[in-house]
Amino acid sequence: MPKVGMPEIRKPQLIEATISAIDELGFPGATVSVISKKAGVSPAIINHYFGGKDGLLEETMRSLIKEFFEVLQREQLQVRSGNTFDKAMAIVRASISQSQTHPQVVKAWMGFWASAMHKPALFRLQKVYSRRLQTCLVVVFRERFPIERAREVAFTVAAMIDGMWLRGSLAGGIDNEHAANMINEYISLVLNQPN
Repeated sequence: MPKVGMPEIRKPQLIEATISAIDELGFPGATVSVISKKAGVSPAIINHYFGGKDGLLEETMRSLIKEFFEVLQREQLQVRSGNTFDKAMAIVRASISQSQTHPQVVKAWMGFWASAMHKPALFRLQKVYSRRLQTCLVVVFRERFPIERAREVAFTVAAMIDGMWLRGSLAGGIDNEHAANMINEYISLVLNQPN
């Protein structure tokens, strides 16, 4: 976590430089030296305010998660009086929004997911993100199903979102419209089944 006093103007600059470095060189190649050069700051700034590369990576992941939930909140506000399908698709749209599926951002997310298995701070952030997304989906599907079924459907939708991310990242980009349509089909099918 950054130390108090980090100039707010520098954080976005450093996060952007981190995402750019990951895009160009992968997670291992995104060193403090590379990131600091891209951001136009001294490596000492990163080490002082973030405790090194891991702290800056954690802050970058926090930023991406925060951005995702801001997009999600906007999508949910637009459908707050909608039906279950509309609310579920709002979550899907947020998950595959343009800001989240820009090729640079996708590489950063994939790097975080891979690194989260080995870095406790990133693992904790990934768990928070996953649980919160799962909870949002369960709340929506709870409008139509008993709790256990709502959890199952939510789990499947989350897995489909993750699958679209993985396939998209390996293919060089996520086709937002195609991904939304595929998930839309599943949600429509489930919601139209007799209870």
